[in-house]
Amino acid sequence: MAKVAYYPGCALKERSSHLDRSARDATVKLGFELDELDTWTCCGAVPPVSKERIMNLIAPSRILKNVRDSGSDVLITICDFCYNTLKRTNYSIRTDEIIRKRINTFLADDTPEREYLEKDNSQWVDYKGEVKVIHLMEYLRDELGYKQITENLKRSLKGLKLAPYYGCVMLRPQNEIQLDDPENPSIIEDFISALDAQPVKYPYRTECCGSYLSISSPDASTRLCYRILNSAINKGADAIVVSCPLCFYNLDSRQKAIAEAYQDFKPIPIFYFTQLLSVALGVEYGRQGFEKHYVDVTPILDKIGTSSGKGDEE
Repeated sequence: MAKVAYYPGCALKERSSHLDRSARDATVKLGFELDELDTWTCCGAVPPVSKERIMNLIAPSRILKNVRDSGSDVLITICDFCYNTLKRTNYSIRTDEIIRKRINTFLADDTPEREYLEKDNSQWVDYKGEVKVIHLMEYLRDELGYKQITENLKRSLKGLKLAPYYGCVMLRPQNEIQLDDPENPSIIEDFISALDAQPVKYPYRTECCGSYLSISSPDASTRLCYRILNSAINKGADAIVVSCPLCFYNLDSRQKAIAEAYQDFKPIPIFYFTQLLSVALGVEYGRQGFEKHYVDVTPILDKIGTSSGKGDEE
């Protein structure tokens, strides 16, 4: 089975472990394996705004260099913040000679003392952005092809109305990310269609959910989440589809506060795209981590059931 270098990131090892597991299960069903890097650290999650400060770029640069040195030229990640950070760092290294020199000067003298790592005696080679950073959904679209997903469905999601939520970091800034049109994207809608479900377009699918404000200004975050969720509900959505762990946490767990603040609000289930993919490919429900969801997803799972009759694994 083909293997592709994979960077999970910190969140997928703890609070969002169900995103990691459902992704691994789904990709195996599709004929390739997410090959987790032997050694990796936190990428920092947020690139620096100022070009004068490169320290925030060191951690993601080290990850990318290690991928290259391991012999891989493609790196898959899933978390939108990790994807944004790694891809923008790579862009800076590729396009800015001064940043590239400063980063490599630092990395060349960077020798972490860890007993479990073999001492690297190889000749130093500057990292110049050779690795291609790809979001898992991007890989499914461009490398695998959504058609292959449709051909391997074991459960039909037909009849489900699913609203994609992109958030603010998956697509922006456009010149550095180049994943899709940040104002009118279609990558998640096309993915939903490949699962035989109906994508729902609504006005706030690319607006920020306020994850940055969850602690400093929870009321503001609650208001933003209400606007997003209510917009999707008003367009007839049965559930929301996300890929970002912070967006998932905010949109899912904040629904209690939303219901207290807005009497007209009705809860709506939130799914990682990998959970729906994994379920549609026949992986048992018990492996999806649905018990971690604040909003009960049972009504949606009951609609999916075993409707296709193509040999579910449950």
